[in-house]
Amino acid sequence: MANITHLNNKIEILDQLLKTWLNATKKDPKNFSKDDYAKLKNEVYKKYKIAKPFQSIELIERYEELMADWTLEEDLFFKKILRKRWIRSLSWVTVISLLTDFFWCPWKCIFCPTFEWLPKSYIPNEPAVQRAVMNNFDPIMQIHNRLRALEMTGHKIEKNDVRIIGWTWSVYPKPYQEMFIKAIYDAFNTYDDMKVYLEKTDFSNDKFATFKLKEWYKAKLSKSLEDAKKINETSRLRVIWIAIETRPDWVNIEEIKRLRSYWVTRVEIWYQTTIDEINELNKRWHWNKESIAATKMLKDAWFKVVAHMMPNLLWSNPDLDRKALATVFDDQNFRPDELKIYPMMVTDKSELTDIWKNGWFKAYDDETLISLTADLQMMIPEYIRLNRTYRDIPADQILEGSIIANLRQIVEKRIAEKWVKLLDTRHREIREWKNDPKNAIIHTFEYEASDWKEYFLTFEDPEDRTIFSLLRLRLPWINKEVLEVLPELEWCALIREIHTFWDQLSVNEKGSTFGQHIGFWKKLIAKSEKIAKENWFNKMAVIAWVWVRWYYEKRWYGLVWEYMVKEI
Repeated sequence: MANITHLNNKIEILDQLLKTWLNATKKDPKNFSKDDYAKLKNEVYKKYKIAKPFQSIELIERYEELMADWTLEEDLFFKKILRKRWIRSLSWVTVISLLTDFFWCPWKCIFCPTFEWLPKSYIPNEPAVQRAVMNNFDPIMQIHNRLRALEMTGHKIEKNDVRIIGWTWSVYPKPYQEMFIKAIYDAFNTYDDMKVYLEKTDFSNDKFATFKLKEWYKAKLSKSLEDAKKINETSRLRVIWIAIETRPDWVNIEEIKRLRSYWVTRVEIWYQTTIDEINELNKRWHWNKESIAATKMLKDAWFKVVAHMMPNLLWSNPDLDRKALATVFDDQNFRPDELKIYPMMVTDKSELTDIWKNGWFKAYDDETLISLTADLQMMIPEYIRLNRTYRDIPADQILEGSIIANLRQIVEKRIAEKWVKLLDTRHREIREWKNDPKNAIIHTFEYEASDWKEYFLTFEDPEDRTIFSLLRLRLPWINKEVLEVLPELEWCALIREIHTFWDQLSVNEKGSTFGQHIGFWKKLIAKSEKIAKENWFNKMAVIAWVWVRWYYEKRWYGLVWEYMVKEI
């Protein structure tokens, strides 16, 4: 009886919390903040003499129950405030990282740890690794586990950016690659069916959301990769982008064609440095010529390029690190679209571990690293997005190197104290800011990259340059190597990315307050077509993700192999 009474009291308090917050958001939704949310929560806890706060997951679950039986209406502002780690959905997609299984590595880079039965360079206690091990590296289970965790914490999961991690994708056997990619689509296509068979979900850890399924559950998998992609066109949960990681010396034209058939849209390549001698001393065994060739080939075939840089490599120093990154921006042969900066760390089970133990390597101290990272960030031009400045390795696994978990925040505070405004894309995305999209204007930034013109078009606030939406346009004239396997791109200008920021909306959900679906794409596409015509191009090509081809068909684009193409 006591348990029933306790449960009834808990439900009563949860309902009181939800109704109090909803009433407050309806009165003044634009000015209701997380601080207001916390204040009202404390008032209700005080009234009911609650010592231990309820988990956000419990509140979200109860809210979903009350919406399901029509007791409460859905309130998007309130759901946004209630959501945990709200920043995960503010680029209009949800990022899902999943790890490939162990495979033999032919290289001996001195800094890469090699743990038994893990992909090269990954260590046991990283969150993505733990999730993969827990699910026996099964891509479907990894995705279902991550989706369940995100859904439990209030995130929309209809539009997904899948990032495949786990060493050099290009080296995995083709049958494994095809199995893995097909499984990605199957995972999103079967998620809703799987939920019907849930017996129990463990709410104690919102990162992993372990759950138990009824014994007779069997996923209804597609017959082929093409079937899986076709089903995903109308699935509730859609694959928007897929990214892989690889070495620049493994990017070739056949690899590019295979990646297109998988619907990979973004390739992360490891420059590490642009100083060949440093790469050679660290046994990377690739040079700038491979990085430059890979970058150009990928851009000319439509892909978005993410470069990885690694300060503090063996035999490098802060001045050489500054020089290496400056080359990425100053030399038009590089100029990627996005960037990740991963300072060197010594972990167990690498050649660098022994070098460090013998006194031949020392990582930068915290002050040196903060100062260096600040200088590197201030170099980044407006057309590049800085994704990361620190790898998420648990502190107890780092033998030598910084263990400052909030390095980026410390660095950006240092930059702010210098009155410097960072202009890279990530620092100007709308996110939680209060800018009004009605004030947005189109800004055009033209630059040369990998031998051809690029246009970086943005809808932004003219007052502070906050970005609401962006488009990357490339004008490649002739790349015979690419055209041999992708003849449909001949004489085509390329829209390599089109992206609207702010909170994720469901498929077909109309946008007003949250920024998506309010006409930015239509205007950016029209602007890019005008620029292409002025530069004597007569066709435009874009990779339209499987679920959005209808959008381009309405604008006179037609499907040509894996691209949507229009005569302009």
